[in-house]
Amino acid sequence: MEYRIHPKTGDKIGVVGIGAGPVGAALTPAQCIQYALDKPGVLTVLPGLRSVEGVKQALSYFTASPEARDYAAIASLTPKDAAGACVYCNHCQPCPAGLNVGLINKYYDLAAIGDTLAAEHYAKLSKTAADCTGCGHCGRRCPFHVAQPQRMKEIAAYFGK
Repeated sequence: MEYRIHPKTGDKIGVVGIGAGPVGAALTPAQCIQYALDKPGVLTVLPGLRSVEGVKQALSYFTASPEARDYAAIASLTPKDAAGACVYCNHCQPCPAGLNVGLINKYYDLAAIGDTLAAEHYAKLSKTAADCTGCGHCGRRCPFHVAQPQRMKEIAAYFGK
Protein backbone atom coordinates (compact mmCIF):
# COMPACT_ATOMS: atom_id res chain seq x y z
CA MET A 1 0.00 0.00 0.00
CA GLU A 2 1.28 3.37 -0.96
CA TYR A 3 -0.24 6.69 0.01
CA ARG A 4 -0.21 9.66 -2.32
CA ILE A 5 -1.36 13.21 -1.70
CA HIS A 6 -4.27 14.43 -3.82
CA PRO A 7 -2.95 17.47 -5.71
CA LYS A 8 -6.06 19.61 -5.18
CA THR A 9 -7.39 18.57 -1.76
CA GLY A 10 -4.20 17.49 0.01
CA ASP A 11 -5.96 14.30 1.18
CA LYS A 12 -4.01 11.06 1.58
CA ILE A 13 -5.09 8.52 -1.03
CA GLY A 14 -4.30 4.82 -0.66
CA VAL A 15 -2.91 3.28 -3.83
CA VAL A 16 -2.46 -0.46 -4.31
CA GLY A 17 -0.93 -1.78 -7.51
CA ILE A 18 -1.12 -5.36 -8.65
CA GLY A 19 0.43 -5.80 -12.05
CA ALA A 20 1.56 -8.64 -14.20
CA GLY A 21 4.39 -9.49 -11.82
CA PRO A 22 4.53 -12.58 -9.59
CA VAL A 23 1.53 -11.64 -7.42
CA GLY A 24 -0.70 -10.56 -10.32
CA ALA A 25 0.15 -13.68 -12.29
CA ALA A 26 -0.68 -15.96 -9.34
CA LEU A 27 -4.17 -14.55 -8.70
CA THR A 28 -7.36 -14.34 -10.74
CA PRO A 29 -8.86 -10.92 -11.47
CA ALA A 30 -11.54 -11.54 -8.79
CA GLN A 31 -8.84 -12.33 -6.22
CA CYS A 32 -6.81 -9.24 -7.19
CA ILE A 33 -9.86 -6.99 -6.91
CA GLN A 34 -10.81 -8.45 -3.51
CA TYR A 35 -7.22 -8.09 -2.27
CA ALA A 36 -7.12 -4.43 -3.28
CA LEU A 37 -10.55 -3.69 -1.78
CA ASP A 38 -9.49 -5.21 1.54
CA LYS A 39 -6.59 -2.78 1.95
CA PRO A 40 -7.11 0.13 4.36
CA GLY A 41 -8.43 3.28 2.75
CA VAL A 42 -9.21 1.68 -0.62
CA LEU A 43 -12.69 2.60 -1.80
CA THR A 44 -12.34 2.05 -5.53
CA VAL A 45 -10.48 -0.43 -7.70
CA LEU A 46 -9.78 0.35 -11.33
CA PRO A 47 -8.49 -2.73 -13.13
CA GLY A 48 -6.24 -2.18 -16.11
CA LEU A 49 -8.17 -3.51 -19.08
CA ARG A 50 -6.64 -4.31 -22.44
CA SER A 51 -9.33 -6.38 -24.14
CA VAL A 52 -12.97 -7.38 -24.10
CA GLU A 53 -11.89 -10.60 -22.38
CA GLY A 54 -10.19 -8.54 -19.66
CA VAL A 55 -13.43 -6.59 -19.13
CA LYS A 56 -15.36 -9.87 -18.81
CA GLN A 57 -12.81 -11.21 -16.30
CA ALA A 58 -13.01 -8.04 -14.20
CA LEU A 59 -16.81 -8.07 -14.24
CA SER A 60 -16.80 -11.69 -13.09
CA TYR A 61 -15.87 -10.31 -9.65
CA PHE A 62 -19.51 -9.36 -9.09
CA THR A 63 -20.76 -12.92 -9.48
CA ALA A 64 -17.74 -14.69 -7.97
CA SER A 65 -18.31 -16.73 -4.83
CA PRO A 66 -16.38 -15.88 -1.65
CA GLU A 67 -14.19 -18.91 -2.40
CA ALA A 68 -13.39 -17.57 -5.88
CA ARG A 69 -12.39 -14.20 -4.33
CA ASP A 70 -10.19 -15.87 -1.71
CA TYR A 71 -6.59 -14.71 -2.11
CA ALA A 72 -4.92 -16.87 0.56
CA ALA A 73 -2.48 -18.06 -2.11
CA ILE A 74 -0.80 -14.68 -1.79
CA ALA A 75 0.44 -15.69 1.67
CA SER A 76 3.08 -17.88 0.06
CA LEU A 77 4.24 -14.93 -2.06
CA THR A 78 4.35 -12.34 0.70
CA PRO A 79 7.68 -10.96 1.79
CA LYS A 80 8.87 -12.19 5.18
CA ASP A 81 8.45 -8.70 6.68
CA ALA A 82 4.71 -8.85 5.89
CA ALA A 83 4.20 -11.84 8.18
CA GLY A 84 2.14 -10.82 11.18
CA ALA A 85 0.24 -8.08 9.32
CA CYS A 86 -3.53 -8.41 9.02
CA VAL A 87 -4.71 -8.10 5.42
CA TYR A 88 -8.43 -8.36 6.35
CA CYS A 89 -8.87 -11.62 4.44
CA ASN A 90 -11.22 -13.04 7.13
CA HIS A 91 -9.65 -16.48 7.12
CA CYS A 92 -9.86 -16.10 10.90
CA GLN A 93 -13.66 -16.31 10.73
CA PRO A 94 -15.90 -17.42 12.23
CA CYS A 95 -14.94 -15.89 15.55
CA PRO A 96 -16.47 -17.81 18.50
CA ALA A 97 -17.08 -14.47 20.24
CA GLY A 98 -18.80 -13.00 17.16
CA LEU A 99 -16.15 -10.41 16.31
CA ASN A 100 -15.62 -9.24 12.73
CA VAL A 101 -11.83 -9.53 13.13
CA GLY A 102 -10.94 -8.22 9.67
CA LEU A 103 -13.16 -5.15 9.99
CA ILE A 104 -11.91 -4.38 13.51
CA ASN A 105 -8.33 -4.53 12.22
CA LYS A 106 -9.18 -2.39 9.19
CA TYR A 107 -10.82 0.33 11.28
CA TYR A 108 -7.85 0.32 13.65
CA ASP A 109 -5.29 0.62 10.86
CA LEU A 110 -7.24 3.44 9.25
CA ALA A 111 -7.77 5.28 12.55
CA ALA A 112 -4.07 4.95 13.39
CA ILE A 113 -3.19 6.90 10.23
CA GLY A 114 -5.68 9.63 11.08
CA ASP A 115 -8.98 8.54 9.50
CA THR A 116 -11.57 9.87 11.98
CA LEU A 117 -14.42 8.26 10.05
CA ALA A 118 -12.90 4.82 10.73
CA ALA A 119 -12.93 5.54 14.47
CA GLU A 120 -16.60 6.51 14.22
CA HIS A 121 -17.39 3.26 12.38
CA TYR A 122 -15.49 1.25 15.00
CA ALA A 123 -17.53 2.88 17.76
CA LYS A 124 -20.73 1.65 16.08
CA LEU A 125 -19.68 -2.02 15.99
CA SER A 126 -21.86 -4.30 18.10
CA LYS A 127 -18.76 -6.30 19.10
CA THR A 128 -15.40 -4.59 19.51
CA ALA A 129 -11.87 -5.75 20.24
CA ALA A 130 -12.68 -5.54 23.95
CA ASP A 131 -15.08 -8.46 23.46
CA CYS A 132 -12.22 -10.77 22.39
CA THR A 133 -11.98 -13.78 24.70
CA GLY A 134 -8.39 -14.56 23.68
CA CYS A 135 -9.32 -18.09 22.60
CA GLY A 136 -6.77 -18.05 19.75
CA HIS A 137 -9.13 -19.52 17.13
CA CYS A 138 -8.34 -16.66 14.74
CA GLY A 139 -4.58 -16.98 15.13
CA ARG A 140 -4.64 -20.67 14.27
CA ARG A 141 -6.51 -19.97 11.03
CA CYS A 142 -4.55 -16.89 9.90
CA PRO A 143 -2.37 -17.52 6.81
CA PHE A 144 -0.33 -14.41 7.73
CA HIS A 145 0.38 -15.57 11.30
CA VAL A 146 -1.14 -12.53 13.01
CA ALA A 147 -1.25 -12.81 16.79
CA GLN A 148 -4.85 -11.57 16.88
CA PRO A 149 -5.54 -11.99 20.63
CA GLN A 150 -2.62 -9.65 21.40
CA ARG A 151 -3.64 -7.32 18.59
CA MET A 152 -7.22 -7.18 19.93
CA LYS A 153 -5.82 -6.02 23.29
CA GLU A 154 -3.83 -3.32 21.49
CA ILE A 155 -6.90 -2.24 19.49
CA ALA A 156 -9.15 -2.19 22.58
CA ALA A 157 -6.60 -0.01 24.38
CA TYR A 158 -6.33 2.35 21.40
CA PHE A 159 -10.09 2.88 21.12
CA GLY A 160 -10.76 2.60 24.85
CA LYS A 161 -13.18 -0.29 24.26
